[in-house]
Amino acid sequence: MTTTVDTPTMRALIGGKGDDWALEQAPLPDQLGALRIQVHAAGMNRADLYALEGSYTANSQEEDGPFTAGMEIAGIVERGSLLAPDLPVGTRVMGITTGGFADYALGHPRLMVPIPENLSFEEAATLPVGLITEHDALVTQAGFTERETVLIVGGTSSIGMVGIQLAKALGAGKVIATTTSTAKRGALTDAGADVTIDTSSEDLVEAVLAATDGAGADVVLDHVGGEQFGSLPNATAIGGRIVSIGRLAGPATNLDLDTVAFRRQKLIGTTFSIRTRAELGEVVAALSDRVLPAVADGKITPRLDSVYPVDHASEAAQKLRENGAIGKIALSFADAHTGAAPAPAPVANFFGTIRQIGYVVRDLEASMQGFINAGIGPWFYLKGVRPGDFTYHGQPSDMVMDVAVANSGDIQIELITPVNDAPSMYKDFLDGGHEGVQHIAYWAEDYQGLYDRALAAGFTVGQEGRIGGEDGRFAYLATEHHPGTVIEISDLGGSKAFIFGLIKMAADNWDGSNPIQEIDANLIGGDPEAAAKLMAEFG
Repeated sequence: MTTTVDTPTMRALIGGKGDDWALEQAPLPDQLGALRIQVHAAGMNRADLYALEGSYTANSQEEDGPFTAGMEIAGIVERGSLLAPDLPVGTRVMGITTGGFADYALGHPRLMVPIPENLSFEEAATLPVGLITEHDALVTQAGFTERETVLIVGGTSSIGMVGIQLAKALGAGKVIATTTSTAKRGALTDAGADVTIDTSSEDLVEAVLAATDGAGADVVLDHVGGEQFGSLPNATAIGGRIVSIGRLAGPATNLDLDTVAFRRQKLIGTTFSIRTRAELGEVVAALSDRVLPAVADGKITPRLDSVYPVDHASEAAQKLRENGAIGKIALSFADAHTGAAPAPAPVANFFGTIRQIGYVVRDLEASMQGFINAGIGPWFYLKGVRPGDFTYHGQPSDMVMDVAVANSGDIQIELITPVNDAPSMYKDFLDGGHEGVQHIAYWAEDYQGLYDRALAAGFTVGQEGRIGGEDGRFAYLATEHHPGTVIEISDLGGSKAFIFGLIKMAADNWDGSNPIQEIDANLIGGDPEAAAKLMAEFG
């Protein structure tokens, strides 16, 4: 008898099959290390239309063919991740992703942030792309400072509306915004623009110069491109910065480079389609200081034009194509999640049981004495340990360290002092002003399996090497879950398991005598003679 197991499915808008998205059933997404989000609303962007047309490829869309559309979501964490302990199951989140036009989507932990309590899912879905695009362009790329004049070209686009509010919230002296529709001019004022320009009836350069006493704008965020872009240097101040964000009117223009040179201006291009997840993570992290608090305080508010059910996505897309929206159009997936919200739950122990707590200290002997005074010992002290095949962030390093180990019950305590200036995470820890717990360690008989799972979950290796022979490998993962403290995974192969067993046995039977025993560093290297000598000492 054959038993079949139904694969859970969801609704998803699939692109790459024609001129429009197809609403189909698709498997629930699953990826180790990623958050899984119940999508309640998703923002619609121009890039979604470009992807549908085949002129835009998201950086994670590796091949041509059918794909789940959508890049901007708001919802609830349905499954947590070890990499996001601050976003447990049940947390309302918003962020950028791929495959967002679906009932469920995966969220990289660094690309999701909590939704402020004052926002609905539909409102939250209008913000992530606009916030990261405009903040990156205005602050990171253009180097905006308070009191500068900012010109937003294409201000009634969904991200342009965010840009107006962002510039005001960050202290712009004056914000000028453009539109091609007299009817939309009021929306620019409502968003906070000090000066509005209708470029269908006004000369952009003349209007900007009139609004700035002839000086021009200090920073220009352009969402339009095309022929009009060529006039922007004349509307920009000496030393001003022009950032090309969007090209709604096309990618080509005629530009007078003399004006750019004589006015010492900077032309900056930006896009997110080819940035790595690590780079995108840095962009999202940059929002935490001033931008997300401004959203929570109501200084930056969503500009939600309309909400469409997912089965009316084609109508929403047509409205966006026709420039009929003022602000962002959102798709709703809320009808798929009418039950109780996921309840917070602990993330399963990914690495196993903590076996060691590692301290990095400056005075190893004083540290040993402190633990001895607390009844922990005996200590086995190894000087001049040089791990084999040691690398620091992928580069060979001739790191040498002194090490001391002892057990307290089943937990091993390790003390480490680097004794040379070769690069290592131990040296980084001390150079950063830390001293104390630097790592917690997990020991594995299937080291390679645990190593592979950790990398698949999104962890990266900061340093690695081997101790105790070819099988005694170890790796320190670069991801910090507590400031300065990282995870080590260690192979119990080689002589390491044997040595660790003897150390625990010594602690179990310790009577307080001979609290520090110096042993041969060659033992850690798997030297048979040194191991036999230690075995003889233990009888």
